[in-house]
Formats: sequence, structure tokens, C-alpha cells
Amino acid sequence: MDLAEQTHYSSTNIYEPIQNWNQKDLGLLTGERGMYKLAHYWQYALVCSGFQVFNLDCAIRFNPFTITEETRKQNLAPEPFLEQIQIQRAFTPYQILDALQHILKEKRENTIYFLLAPCKQFLDGDVKDDEGIYLLNLMLGFIEKFPTENVPLLIIESWTYSHKNFKIFFPKLLRASQTLWELKTEKGLSRIRTRKTSITGA
Repeated sequence: MDLAEQTHYSSTNIYEPIQNWNQKDLGLLTGERGMYKLAHYWQYALVCSGFQVFNLDCAIRFNPFTITEETRKQNLAPEPFLEQIQIQRAFTPYQILDALQHILKEKRENTIYFLLAPCKQFLDGDVKDDEGIYLLNLMLGFIEKFPTENVPLLIIESWTYSHKNFKIFFPKLLRASQTLWELKTEKGLSRIRTRKTSITGA
């Protein structure tokens, strides 16, 4: 397939990137810190737009109180929003792989999937290095199926892991994403930089 020329832009509006996201693109939000909180704001915005949200939480990153705080800022009851957000937790690489396969098979309508901190469990000290990189590449194979199966997926992952397998794997994940958001915080101000590479043909 041919890839269109990459486009780049920055925004300080926390909702703008998700509002402009083409759900056929594989999305990746990364940065040093603050990504998971931002992902909660995006989930709130998606529910406001009528979508359901499903979190595959691989490192206990989902915090319902962040959603609650956002709804109360708007003088809205949090319960109707939280009812539209589901969480499944996975604590081993094999649980993550099984869950991704199940999501691809199930294909819920009107649902946006969030994959929170998927790499962490593969970098655990109990996972041997050669097994870990093999399983990470296996996970990438499943992730790459989401756009072809028309299942909207947003991956939220830090870039700060020092593990050698992460340094090998993360560039592959970057290349696989058609929409990449980078959250940068400088002097207390946050900015979201977007790189978009849309698929133009098969």
C-alpha cells in the first residue's frame, strides 16, 4: 500500500486531536507523562459524542475519578458516562494477547477501544528477554489487524521504559500507527503534537 505524505501540527486544545481522528487509523498517544489522564478526557469526549468505550487496561492506568471530575465540571451526573465505559484488566502478556484476539473476534458496534500501557507486562522481570520480544511482536501483529478489521483502536503508551526490548519494539509500534500523538509538557504547559500518515490505497 502507498502512504500519503506525513502531516504535522500541534494543539493546546485537549479535545481537538480526538475530534479530528479518523477512526479507521490506528492511533497512538505517547509521551513522558500525562498521557493516561489525557486519554480519560478523550474517553469523556467520545461518550459525549455517543460512543461506547472499552479499555483493555494492562497496568492499572484507568481511574474512574478522572471521568467523574470532568463530568462534574460540566454540572453533569457521572453515572451515565461511566456506564458507557468498560474496563478489562490484563496482568500477563498472554492475557493481553487473548484479550486482543477476543476484541477482534467480537467487534462491538459503536465502540472505541483503548489499549492502556500494553508493553509493561512484556518487560516484566519474570518474562525472559527472548520470550518477551517474541510476544511483543505477536502483539503487534494483532494490533495491526484492527484497522483492516475496522475496529477503532487507540494505544496509550509511555516512551520512558529503559528495557532493551522496548527500545527494539517501540519504533515498530510508531511505524504501525497512522495517527501518532505526542504529549509534551514544558514549563507547566501541555501541547499535543500530531503526526498523521493516512493509508491511501491497498
